Amino acid sequence: MATQATKTNSVGSLGDGDLKTVLEDSGTTLVEFYTEWCGTCQRMKPVLDTLAEDTDATVLTIDIESHLETAIEFGAQSTPTFVLFVDGQPVKQLRGGQTEQSLRDLLAQFSD
Repeated sequence: MATQATKTNSVGSLGDGDLKTVLEDSGTTLVEFYTEWCGTCQRMKPVLDTLAEDTDATVLTIDIESHLETAIEFGAQSTPTFVLFVDGQPVKQLRGGQTEQSLRDLLAQFSD
C-alpha cells in the first residue's frame, strides 16, 4: 500500500505498518490513540479536523483496539492519548481530552 507523503489537510487513520512510513515522511506529526466508544475521543474529532486543515502538522488517529501493539509501543494506556512526533521521534505525550489551544501550543513549540 503506497503512503502519501504530501499534506492532505485532513485527519488520517493508520494501522501499525503505515505509522513508521508516515513518520519518516513528515516533519511534525500529532497522533491521537483512541477507541470508538470513548466519548472524549469523539469530542476531539472536530478539533483534530481543524488542526489538520490549518497547521503544517500531519494529524493521524490510531484505534488502540485494532492496533494494540502500536499503542503499547508508544505508551498509550488510556484514551485519548496524544503523541507528538518530530522527525519520526516521539517528543511529547498528553493524556486525556485537550483543548484546541493546548494542542496548537504543543505544535507551535515543536514546529520549525
